[in-house]
Amino acid sequence: MRKTSFVFFIILTNVVCAVHSYGTDNFGDFDVHYQLGNEYNKRGMVDDAIREYKKAIEINDRSPKLYNNLGVAYGKKKLFDDEISSYKKAIELDTGYIDAYFNLGVACGAKGLIDNEISAYKKVVEIDPDNLEAIYNLGHAYRDKEMYDESIAAYNRVIEIDPLYIDAYFNLGVSYGKKGLLDNEILQYRKVLDLNPNSAEAHFNLGIAYGEKKMIDKQVSEYRKAIAINPKYAKAYKNLESVYREKGMKEDADRELSNYNNLVRH
Repeated sequence: MRKTSFVFFIILTNVVCAVHSYGTDNFGDFDVHYQLGNEYNKRGMVDDAIREYKKAIEINDRSPKLYNNLGVAYGKKKLFDDEISSYKKAIELDTGYIDAYFNLGVACGAKGLIDNEISAYKKVVEIDPDNLEAIYNLGHAYRDKEMYDESIAAYNRVIEIDPLYIDAYFNLGVSYGKKGLLDNEILQYRKVLDLNPNSAEAHFNLGIAYGEKKMIDKQVSEYRKAIAINPKYAKAYKNLESVYREKGMKEDADRELSNYNNLVRH
């Protein structure tokens, strides 16, 4: 089981637990408690899952997958210390367990332990050099540490492996922007739009980049395109209001502020 985490533009894979059928006479067996834990975990019955995993551990405390899945359950309850401890136990039992290293990276990131997060993802890549998810998440972790060159290199590696990975282009643009490389940033958002013309987020970020380059007409145009795709894009209205306000266009600014307020009040 690999942990699913809804982090901005981080795409993780959820590995489904296999559920087998067992007779009631064997209910005390390790496999039954383990599979029950997996089924409860999958259904979101986390306390029940943890209980079953602990029962399984009482029978056999040498299963890396058991500790990994226990970690996932703890993570769903935001018990990060217990989660991290479980993944470390899984790794202790199987030093090549990619999912446990990956999940450890996610958990450390959730706790703000960015150095540990990076170390865990690097271990995944050491074992599997083309692991897109780990390399992609490394890009985020490096950016959180303001290691922008490393972040850029990670996203470029993702794109090298998968040239259609839209989110990698988007986040590559963000990292270029953090370095002040605005032309490179703009180019990446354009690549996003080549792959997905309906990306309101790419148009929005293009608007910001053009604003930093003082290309105001293009800035306004991109915000308008973002709104055309997503009429409820509150931040685009707010940014338009700021642009118009700076240009002394009070009527237009007031209109966009009204649009923004109508959205955020509901």
